Amino acid sequence: MMQDETAMIPTIKGLCLEHTDLKESDINTIIETSKSLQITADITQANMFIDCPAKGGKPAIVIAEAIPANAPSLYTTSVVGKFAYSSFEPAVAYVHRTGKPMTRKWAITQEAKYVKQSVTPIKNPNGETIGSLIMEEDISEQVDHENKMKALSKTTEQLSQTLIGLTEKDSIISNMIQESLLLLDPKGMIVYHNSCAGYLVEEMSGVREFIGTPVNVLLPFLKTILSKTDDIVQEEVSVENKVFEVKQIRLMNERNVTGILLVIRDLTELRQKERELMVKSAVIQEIHHRVKNNLQTVSSLLRLQMKRGGQEAKVHLQESLNRISSIAAVHQELLESSNIDKVEIKQLIERIGEMLLRNRLSTEKDISLQFQGNELYMKSDTAVSLALTLNELIQNCLKHAFHEMGNGIIKVLLKDLKTHLEVEVEDNGIGYSPSSQPSLGLDIVNTIVNHDLAGTFSIKPTGKGTKATVTFPLKKGDK
Repeated sequence: MMQDETAMIPTIKGLCLEHTDLKESDINTIIETSKSLQITADITQANMFIDCPAKGGKPAIVIAEAIPANAPSLYTTSVVGKFAYSSFEPAVAYVHRTGKPMTRKWAITQEAKYVKQSVTPIKNPNGETIGSLIMEEDISEQVDHENKMKALSKTTEQLSQTLIGLTEKDSIISNMIQESLLLLDPKGMIVYHNSCAGYLVEEMSGVREFIGTPVNVLLPFLKTILSKTDDIVQEEVSVENKVFEVKQIRLMNERNVTGILLVIRDLTELRQKERELMVKSAVIQEIHHRVKNNLQTVSSLLRLQMKRGGQEAKVHLQESLNRISSIAAVHQELLESSNIDKVEIKQLIERIGEMLLRNRLSTEKDISLQFQGNELYMKSDTAVSLALTLNELIQNCLKHAFHEMGNGIIKVLLKDLKTHLEVEVEDNGIGYSPSSQPSLGLDIVNTIVNHDLAGTFSIKPTGKGTKATVTFPLKKGDK
């Protein structure tokens, strides 16, 4: 049974504070979800768990569990506080990464048993995935055909016998595996290795023949992992400028250890590439920072020029200043984003709109801006074109729409049409006249939309103001 609520809450808080980056409000959401865990386990007759993403890129951590009151548990001991590795529980990792649910996917438990998992994301009010609600069922109850049930319910003893059988002949399959496989007896002596493991041991220790040798003598960095008594252990270790991912699976016959399987993967090259990518990302961020600063310098020069010019010159200089600031806003968004070359469009448009309201030469009218649309990411080159387009359309509304009016509303609406994006800028002003003399701003919009965005642009009166519509195809990689 799950512990009572008063005892459960400190455990959840303690594990979340120690192993996750969750905020206090997110932890409270997890606690509220956990309160219905026991009744869910009783209704479904299945083991229930709550896992949360661990900080520092580590596996997920189990922070709560519930066992059905009138059904046998899949576990002999509690797994609260243990890690859920992505290679053994891929559905949990998928849900934490994507925020989408997964149903009836296989997994291997902390006690090395096969189960089926149904995983649902737990989200905070901002829509961010902060954990997962997991229902586990014995896989044998899910199989329709008797022969499949027998195949899926093979014991770890059979697995041990299969692995030991590899030592009796040269196995092509095991030697083609890129990971190093080492099979140990219960005392830690090597009884089998594939070719990759042979190369690894020879490189690290200089020994070629090592069957019957204690593995921690040849590979001392395994000593800490081998000392752990969990049935499944996965850790990343660094030794002699190399990085290894080590998985340890204890092979059991009832409650006795019959052997240990070690799977060692060399991550050195992968981690080196990751470091190189981080350096490149830092360089790109620095470039965005310098471009933004250079644009701000140009803006400062324009502001100095505005102070010396007449009223008509100030209008033109302010329009140029707004265009430069719109481009700078894209680079500012890239600086604040974790994505190297993508910008969140709704946030960018809100930033530009607020900037245009602040930069108005006349603040006598009460003008408000409203934004609608879902989160949407777009590559930086497209974002710059869209930023300049929206700058001109909003600026056009502020300049022409509200003559002889004391207040007004400008609405910006983003419509994701799957393959296209439609952006509407609508005001409740005096209305657009098709016979009006073309303006520089609308000429700029037409040029950018037709040539840079490969889209279409229209502007027309609505009876209660004016609506401008821009539609263009989304590029591969957007969203």
